[in-house]
Amino acid sequence: MERRSFSILLHTHMPYVRRGGDWPVGEQWILEAWAECYLPLWELVGDLAEGRCPGKLALTMTPILAEQLEDAYLQDRFAAYLRNRKRQAEEEVQRLRNMGDEKRRRLASFFARELEGLLRLFEEKYRGGMMEALRRGMRAGVLEVLASSATHAHLPLLSSDACRAAQVEIGLESYRRNFGQEPAGFWLPECSYTPEMDRVLERFSPPLRYVVLDHTAPDAASPSLPACRACRLGKTSLVVFLRDRLSHRLVWEPDGYPSHGEYREYVKRDYQGHGFQYWRITSPSTPLEEKEVYEPREASARARADAEDFAARMRERWDRLVGGEEGNEGALLLAAYDTELFGHWWREGPLWLREVLSLLGPECELPRLSAAGIKPQGLPSLSPSRTAWNVDGTFSTWENEGTRDIWEITRSSEEAFISRCREGPDAGKARALLQAARELLLMEASDWSYMVTRDTAAGYARERFYTHAERFRRCMSMLDRGEAEEELVRLEETDNPFPWLHAGFWKKHME
Repeated sequence: MERRSFSILLHTHMPYVRRGGDWPVGEQWILEAWAECYLPLWELVGDLAEGRCPGKLALTMTPILAEQLEDAYLQDRFAAYLRNRKRQAEEEVQRLRNMGDEKRRRLASFFARELEGLLRLFEEKYRGGMMEALRRGMRAGVLEVLASSATHAHLPLLSSDACRAAQVEIGLESYRRNFGQEPAGFWLPECSYTPEMDRVLERFSPPLRYVVLDHTAPDAASPSLPACRACRLGKTSLVVFLRDRLSHRLVWEPDGYPSHGEYREYVKRDYQGHGFQYWRITSPSTPLEEKEVYEPREASARARADAEDFAARMRERWDRLVGGEEGNEGALLLAAYDTELFGHWWREGPLWLREVLSLLGPECELPRLSAAGIKPQGLPSLSPSRTAWNVDGTFSTWENEGTRDIWEITRSSEEAFISRCREGPDAGKARALLQAARELLLMEASDWSYMVTRDTAAGYARERFYTHAERFRRCMSMLDRGEAEEELVRLEETDNPFPWLHAGFWKKHME
């Protein structure tokens, strides 16, 4: 039997929250993910690179998240966050001791030790070196990092090819600066695609070799296409890999592994103390007030058992779909998830992932290696009219009646910006144009419309969008009345990603 080929791909993204509020969303959002998801994942990458864990891993790193993880202000905020949470956990130990609640006291002590370890790990190993840790994994050949668009814009919904291409090219430039090489893979934000994207993506192939689409993509366009078979993206020279449907269901669906009763309950927090989560799921139907106390050892045992089940099912699926057939070049079972599931929502997710990689070991593959030997011209073409990582494969999660204002403002702002780029500002006004570009990129992020539609901190999402829209307007007005130095300096410090940005990222793609 030919060697099986599996890949786990983690999509790592966070919108721009720097100086964008604190609690319950805002900077708190990235600080929690940094502690609960990113540090454990970076440690896993290090163990893969040093041979302490077998297997290989792929992940995306959106440019806007990379900018924040390398930002000195946010690094200071993160260290302060860890110190504060450690202090709070220690206060919880005393509070629960006074209450005579021994089970939760032990948990609070466990959390305090864990936070102390995370703080030491960050200060001694990762402060100022988050991207370097990924580069080490890449040099060791155990990690692949995919590129993505600058601010995770929903590319098909933007107003023009110039804006779409600018998002892609800025993403590629960010990748080169962070990792010192060209990417092979590109993560289309939200896995969103229409055939109109072909002409944009083809401009960047090479270096790009492949993209990833959701498992729903072939449903209407090519329903007979095997899920693990590579195909050609429309009329481009790019390969398409599809997210595997079974791996999605086993982890992502409401009855998937993270719903098992031994795992920590995410929703219930003790706000009589400092909001720590002391309970386990017990069962999905158990009311919050009846949840049992969380037991880390039981949860770890469950994570290992679920990892064994996942590895066995993936091998069975490969053997059923591919095993024994001729011409398996490029076949790949691709399990793709949001990174923030692992540790934040599903506390035991990092352990589960480590166990899965250990079990699959030499059967793990990097997508770029699967794509390397494929000639796209010989593959069946996949060109769905519209597809996304969404419940119905449409764009309704982002564009709908409730988000119409967001898209009207975004597109009119894009048109105004492109018009000013064509005119070319006076040399003395170039800073205002570039800050307008930053604000436009931040407006274009898909997160704001997604949050409004799903009603997850919808008020915050609207506030953030309208704040960037107003800052964009103010910067554009400076092109007519002259730069207001004090105001511009303040905007440049508040919204500071991509210090190397220039108008050429848009100009070269104007028709």
